[in-house]
Amino acid sequence: MRTKNIFPTTFLFLLLASGSIFGCTRMSIDMVGAPMVSAMINNITETKSVRLAKEGLAGQVLMITALTEMSPDNLRLLKECAFIYCAYGLFVEDEDPEYAKELYSIGKEYGIRALKQNIQFKEALESGKRLSEIASIPGKEYSEILCWTAMNGGLLIILNLDDPEALMDMEDIVALMKRSIDLDDTYYFGTGKIFMAAYYAMMPSYMGLGGGVKNSTELFKDARSITNGRFLLADLFEARFLAVSIDDEELFENKINDVLSADSHSLKEASLINELSKLKARYYLDHIDKYF
Repeated sequence: MRTKNIFPTTFLFLLLASGSIFGCTRMSIDMVGAPMVSAMINNITETKSVRLAKEGLAGQVLMITALTEMSPDNLRLLKECAFIYCAYGLFVEDEDPEYAKELYSIGKEYGIRALKQNIQFKEALESGKRLSEIASIPGKEYSEILCWTAMNGGLLIILNLDDPEALMDMEDIVALMKRSIDLDDTYYFGTGKIFMAAYYAMMPSYMGLGGGVKNSTELFKDARSITNGRFLLADLFEARFLAVSIDDEELFENKINDVLSADSHSLKEASLINELSKLKARYYLDHIDKYF
């Protein structure tokens, strides 16, 4: 695993050095660096050791950020930044929520920067339009970016539920995620649907926002069906948001135990997120008094 990750990193820095010498660093990043960053992130998400990933993630985040800032309009790099900041935030939010807020905020900013590569979207946003008013503008090529922008923004709001001003952004976040789902409802194992199911769990049905136990339960089930239950974030979020919202401790424990007993590596591309889900499940179980 170590050899697998070192080569792309070493090559990238050699690439940057040669690019600087010949005055074409940005072109080198766009042509070779960006695809290799994507490959590196794929390697990270397939990592089986959550401890190894967590300990190395800060350095990877810094390197990807530096590369992105050297080619600040590269859509792929901006998307990868939005994803990696979101993943890192999920790692640290239980132990250090303030740090997670910072990470989610940065991830959301990278997502917005990526969306602004669409000129029509950029012009509308800079004219004063709200994100919820222009979420339908980006097309298929922006579905992944819409997802991670909304995920960062939504997780940031969840960590700021005691701040009424933060809650005002939820309409924008929901609009971005719904657009992502409209464009690709199976992206990243149904992450968009998982987020929306969690949102519905927190929103009472009488508010007319699509929320409530029934809609949340059905959407969690729909998201789970995409991978036949192998993407453990669905069960984790159902425990954390739906079970807690309806004060169902039995459902909470059942879903947590489903996560803990599952094979994290049955879905190779999500090995890291599944291991992270187990890590968070243990935390939730150890701190059950915080939720009930």
